[in-house]
Amino acid sequence: MQNVYHSTAFLDKRACEKYHLSAEILLENAACALESLINTLTHKGSVITIMCGSGDNGADGYTLARRLSGEYHVRIYQAKEPKSPLCVQACERAQLCEVKFIKKILPCDVVVDCVVGSGLKGELERDISDILALAEKSARICIACDVPSGLSVHNEGYIFKAHHTLCMGAISLVCLEDRVKDYVGRLHIGKLGLSQHHYEVSSNIKMLTESDLSLPKRTQQNTHKGDFGHLAVFAGEKSGASILSASAALHFGAGLVSIVGKQDMCIPMDLICVDSIPHNATAIALGMGLGVERASLVLESLLDSALPCVLDADVFHSPMIKTFLDSLNQRLDSQNVILTPHPKEFASLLRICGLGDYEAHKRLDSMLNFTQKYPRVTLLLKGANVFIAQAQAVYINPLGTNALSKGGSGDVLSGLIGALLAQGYAPLEAALQGSLAHTIAAKKLSERIADYAFTPSRLIETLDNL
Repeated sequence: MQNVYHSTAFLDKRACEKYHLSAEILLENAACALESLINTLTHKGSVITIMCGSGDNGADGYTLARRLSGEYHVRIYQAKEPKSPLCVQACERAQLCEVKFIKKILPCDVVVDCVVGSGLKGELERDISDILALAEKSARICIACDVPSGLSVHNEGYIFKAHHTLCMGAISLVCLEDRVKDYVGRLHIGKLGLSQHHYEVSSNIKMLTESDLSLPKRTQQNTHKGDFGHLAVFAGEKSGASILSASAALHFGAGLVSIVGKQDMCIPMDLICVDSIPHNATAIALGMGLGVERASLVLESLLDSALPCVLDADVFHSPMIKTFLDSLNQRLDSQNVILTPHPKEFASLLRICGLGDYEAHKRLDSMLNFTQKYPRVTLLLKGANVFIAQAQAVYINPLGTNALSKGGSGDVLSGLIGALLAQGYAPLEAALQGSLAHTIAAKKLSERIADYAFTPSRLIETLDNL
């Protein structure tokens, strides 16, 4: 996991004060990190265009130009005249190396955006936006220094579209918003002269990585199906959703999976059809294709249940969800509920629970308001990036792919989480590992087939070889 911060400026200040580093040392290491990234992405002799602004982000660009000069064909485009002391000094040093300054954007191998960093207020000036837009179309590879220019919480205008974003020192939260997933590209972290251990402090926001995946592998041989839990999946108006969820659960380690619904349902032979929760069930999954009316009835019947459960889809449109959640706050055995809404469902959930309207740009605030009111609930909010919160701790899974934008993908996720709950995982761990398995399987499947050909059933099959 990686720490994530609303702002990293205080970390720079702390590094200078605690370890007696200077801003110039941090600058040099930032340029070194950019140089290393470029070395991995292109060959020596490539044409590199560096777009420089007037502040310390521009200083990174001038310093990078100096370091690359002689090994690459380096060009500097001054988007703004240097103003900050570091930027003025770095520009003078680049000039001493006879780096070429250009007045016109020309085709190149790599363009590096060092115009405006994370301190942007409002939107970029029109002329800056136009020149950056031209630059990103003129290069084979686009790299953003710290954050893509234009990327800020309040900017709804132009944002530089990068293939790679090198976050300086640590990751900024703004780089993980859904709306910017198409602009930041692949995220990297550049060291500023300190290891992450020394540079960072603990944050309540974490970013998940592929290395965090821990599969429910079976290590003991003397076992039987009951050792791996029994998940009960409720079926309703759209039975296909519950079947997808149940099939995913069976593929992800649950020893038994039953579908609670009509006995005449046509289901795969490896699933069980029952009319009520089995006596030996160890977890419940409900909401997928259930229908709002049936969801209300099932939630009411579970008010006194101690079984772990994952709730999805139609339950978030039922007024009974508030009664159900309020009851959890009164019990001692209630840290076992996971909610998995998408944004529209979360908006409905917030309104029903009296927590106001959902605003996408205040996603994290809305989630933390919810988990503050219901601290025993684990909330997983779907999106281009998945946000998972419990109490005041937040985990972000950035590994999703647009191939998951297909009906049934969420049903598979509920099944994965339900399977882990059934096997005894704590709710937060079940949500984290289920989400990771879901996105990593999707990524592996997308490497083999076209993204438009992606189906939930093929996603389930991919779980076999994670």
